[in-house]
Amino acid sequence: MFKAFKKKSTKSKIAIIALIVVILTLLVYVLYSQFKPEPPAEYEMATATKGSITDSLEVSGTVKSGYSHNYVAIDGVIAETVKVSVGDEVKKGDLIATFNVSGASKHLVEAKKDYDSALKEYNNASSAAKNVSASKAKNEKAIKNKKAEIAAKEKEIAALENQLKSENATAEVAIPQEQIDAIAASMRAGGASEEEINAFISAASSVKIPSSDSNNALYQAVIQKNLELSQLNAQLTALQAEGAVTISTDNDTYLDALKNVAESKKKTYEGIKSVYDELKNGWYADKDGIITKVNIKPGETFVPVQENTDTYGLGSLFGNTQYSGILSALIGSSEDSKIGTGVTLDSYDDLIVSVSVGKSDLIKIKTGMKVSVTSLNKNYDGEIVYVAASATEQNGLDIGSITGSLLGGSGSSGGALVEVKIKNPDKNVVIGFDADVKIALDVVEDVLKIPVESVLYDSGTYYVYIYDSKNGVVKKQTVTHGILDDTHYQITSGISEGDTVVKSPDPAMEDGAKVQQKKA
Repeated sequence: MFKAFKKKSTKSKIAIIALIVVILTLLVYVLYSQFKPEPPAEYEMATATKGSITDSLEVSGTVKSGYSHNYVAIDGVIAETVKVSVGDEVKKGDLIATFNVSGASKHLVEAKKDYDSALKEYNNASSAAKNVSASKAKNEKAIKNKKAEIAAKEKEIAALENQLKSENATAEVAIPQEQIDAIAASMRAGGASEEEINAFISAASSVKIPSSDSNNALYQAVIQKNLELSQLNAQLTALQAEGAVTISTDNDTYLDALKNVAESKKKTYEGIKSVYDELKNGWYADKDGIITKVNIKPGETFVPVQENTDTYGLGSLFGNTQYSGILSALIGSSEDSKIGTGVTLDSYDDLIVSVSVGKSDLIKIKTGMKVSVTSLNKNYDGEIVYVAASATEQNGLDIGSITGSLLGGSGSSGGALVEVKIKNPDKNVVIGFDADVKIALDVVEDVLKIPVESVLYDSGTYYVYIYDSKNGVVKKQTVTHGILDDTHYQITSGISEGDTVVKSPDPAMEDGAKVQQKKA
């Protein structure tokens, strides 16, 4: 083959050599392509640096007006003109509606009548209580004096009995029945009650005195003193029974309840009169805002929306059907729904976002804290203006609430209520729509931090991959963290300032894997 090659012309030899070179080059390329090593994966890197981190709470809530005025009407009034509809914007002083109030005057009369009745009941009970108090003091004094008489009489009897015993009187005998009966007859003739007479007979019949055959006068004196003592004890029993009756009728709770009812009726009357006077003058906007509710129509008689109310449970409160009957009659006469909302005006100058937070976050939130509010993709500054004292809030109806105003209040429940005032709201903030609230709970300064995407979690352990730029490898490193914000974790152990970590590492990455930093 070599001899044949030598016989070839120079031109042919060059061509053959060139072909061989090409073939060898292609072979080398194919082999290199098949067996060359894969380049290290590229990752974006981040450096652990010192800085501040803000721990934030993000919650959603509902926008409401911080100032909402309910224009209330009385059952029976007729709306003559209605100048607004739901959604209308009004300026302070704009006319809202006018009324014919003749159909509502009866409610004003009823409310005054109820107030006068409740006040009379309280005044009568107050006077009776004063009389009871005076009787109670008189009774206590009489009981004290009677006990002193009894003590003196017992002392006299003891002295006489000692004298009898000194004369060798050993046997004890009862007071003769005829003497007891004679005293009882005398008491009955004198107007004593049967209870007092029976108490005397019982006391006298149980007395035993020393007998004496030698000194009958002394023996009779002891009998007489014991009969007098029995009378005194019967009188004491009667006084104590009278005192028990006095105490049972001296019910301060009942008197306080009557006072509360009277005050409630006064507020009811004054409330209805205030509403009545406002209706006579017509309704005018007291602030710039928007109309969010209209329950009146021109030419139609106003009928309030009925609402369910809790029962008072007065019988169980006092344990006395007589008391609860009186109070129920006083309470139930004019508090039925005579008044209701006709128009609601909400102000856009004071918009509030109501949010609910967990108890662990509640302790970190204070009024005055600055927040960020987002509504319809627009951001606003805000401030916390109210923080609930507990995780739930509710209003119940009890005897204390009787003194509340006729129109009452409203309660809320569920979670811990926090209210945020939006500063400088515009049309993007809509009453009734949701809004997002971001509250900065805590700020830590000069702490080590890395991007949140650099930290991985598995089986209760947080870890990162530290990049060794000299050798192009990563090291899997367990870390502990503190607070975090939208972009960074606070790292408290595991890495040091200046360490380079892989940003968004592959969870399947192995410790010691070769990687390279992605070029910017």
